[in-house]
Parts: sequence; C-alpha cells; structure tokens
Amino acid sequence: MGTNTAAAHLRVVESPPQKAPQDRPGRDLLTQKAVAEAAEKLAAPSAVVSSVLELIDGGSAPVRAIAQRVAQSPEIAAQLLRLANSALFGEPVDSLDRAIVRIGERSLRGLLLAASTYRLLEGELRIYGVPRLALFTHSNEVATMAQAIATRIAAPVAPQAFLAGLVHDLGKPILAEVARTRVELPVVRNVSEERAVFGTDHARVGTWIAKRWSLPQDLCEAMEHHHAATPPDAPVGRAVWLADLVVRAQQGEADAISRLPAGAEACGMPSEVLESLLTATSVESEEPQRPSGLTDRELQVLRMLATGAAAKQVAHQLGCSVSTVHNHLHHVYRKLNVTGQAQALLLAREMGWV
Repeated sequence: MGTNTAAAHLRVVESPPQKAPQDRPGRDLLTQKAVAEAAEKLAAPSAVVSSVLELIDGGSAPVRAIAQRVAQSPEIAAQLLRLANSALFGEPVDSLDRAIVRIGERSLRGLLLAASTYRLLEGELRIYGVPRLALFTHSNEVATMAQAIATRIAAPVAPQAFLAGLVHDLGKPILAEVARTRVELPVVRNVSEERAVFGTDHARVGTWIAKRWSLPQDLCEAMEHHHAATPPDAPVGRAVWLADLVVRAQQGEADAISRLPAGAEACGMPSEVLESLLTATSVESEEPQRPSGLTDRELQVLRMLATGAAAKQVAHQLGCSVSTVHNHLHHVYRKLNVTGQAQALLLAREMGWV
C-alpha cells in the first residue's frame, strides 16, 4: 500500500477538527503522510516474524516448523509460553509446539504483532507528557484486565482480549515519533487533541497497522473503538473498552471514574462483579508467580538480578562468592532452556516470575 493510500486510511473523516488560525495550508496532509511513513517504518515485522507469518499464510507448514522459527526469537517464545500457560487454560505446556496449537493461529498473529512492536511502548512519549515505560505499564495492565473481564463475559475470546489489550495503544508511539521532530507541537492529552494536531488519532493508526498484519477483525475493531463513547458490540472490543476505562479510573482519571459504573453496566457486568474482579486482580498481582523447577536460592538470585544488581552485589547480599552466584545462574539457564542472563531475565519478566 502506498503512502498516499495509507494517509487516506489514517485520515479522520468524521467530525474533522477545526484548524487553528496558525495552521498552514496542507499541514494536515503532510502530517498524515508523515504518520503513514512512520507507521510503515516502526511497525515493520522483524525477519523472524516475517518468516513465521509466511509459514502461517502458506497454510501447509507443520506446527513444528512454525515453532522452530518462533524459537529464533526468545522474546516471542517467552510471550507465547506466557499466553499459553495463563489461567485461561488447564494443564501447563512446556513446548512451543503445544503452545502454538493451544492458542491457535488467530492469537498467534496478534502475539507476533505484540512481540514485534512492544519495544515501541517502552520509550518516553514526550508529546503525551508521559515518562519512559508509562505506556508499557498501561498496556500490560489493560491486557491483564481485558483478559479477566473477558473470562466473565465471553471466556472463549479471553486470549484475543489479552492480545488486543497489549497493542490497543500502539498508535501512540507512532504519533510520538512523528512529533519528535516538531518541537513546536503542544502536549496532547486526549483523542480530540490528537486529531487537532495530527489529523488522525492513535486508535486509527494502530488499527491500520493491525489490518496490514492481517489480524482478526475482532482484534482490529477492539483497537479502533477502545475510546468510543459506548462499548463495541463484539466481545473482544467490549472487554478492551471496559478494561481501558477501569485502568484509567484506577489511575485517578476523573472522566473514567465518572463513566465506569455506567460503562460496566453497558458491558453486562454488574457493579458487584466488577468490584470482585478488581479485588481479585489486586490480590493476584501482589506476589510474582513461581517457576517450576527452580530452587528458592536460584529464584532469589534471578529476582535480585532483575532489580539491576550485578553478580558481585548479589554475592555480597547473600554472603557467598561470585562463583557461587554464577553456578546458580548456570542451573537457571539449563532449567529455563536459555543461553544467558539477558534471555533468562526476559523470560522471567514475561512469565511474571520477577
């Protein structure tokens, strides 16, 4: 798809924003072109993801072949195992083959998008006035909440709701990148201000990327309508819409707090059910999950390293030698089937162990 066509897809045609007096003719068109170019560049699939998508699109590749390609990316493999071993399913799985079969092609496509673009959520979004990792944290919270909500209103779509929650704000870092070179732009606080500045909004940008990746329609709709005035009809979109509202209310956003009771009711969730859900989510998040196979000391070493401590600092705090710490780490690498500390910490964070 060419840039001009992309700009047309990203343009907001409903209730177009009024141009400020200082706007120059053609500014919106140039901005939309810049957004389209940034989206193409920043959301381009990696070599591993491209090869996995090629196998999926072929329609005849065995699961083992897909799993072997996924294994080339520790980040994707870790997220795949995390999703496949969530509370939505029964017995845990310990292989990528079984994990792929469990979540299915629809969820795998969403996971590939999340894994490929998640790095975009980690940066500082100056145009939105938020620090580094703020969007990353928000996306994780919305994903977890969307999954929990979906299990109560439409359990079969809970994996898709989780993935849609992970990428629902993907358009924001794209717009932030466009704004990075335009120092005169003001801080953007809501969707209306986004449209006034860019001629589009992050929901449309993220949805365009999702469609380019051939993601399922229900996931695309969830991304597109997560800031709508009323919840979407589809269960995935409904779960993400309510989850975003809940998380923003928990952060003290006045508008979200005022809309939450009616929003929950519109989604078919009585207030007492929502309250129990919030309580359960809070309790579950207090203690990290525990990986099977690791000893208490191995897990302790892993968690200390996850805080940024060096092996020498860990040894000092535990009252042992540095070589002992490294011995513990080698056992961790073998048990987790990873090749080093970076992969071990990545897997531990993705699986919720640290």
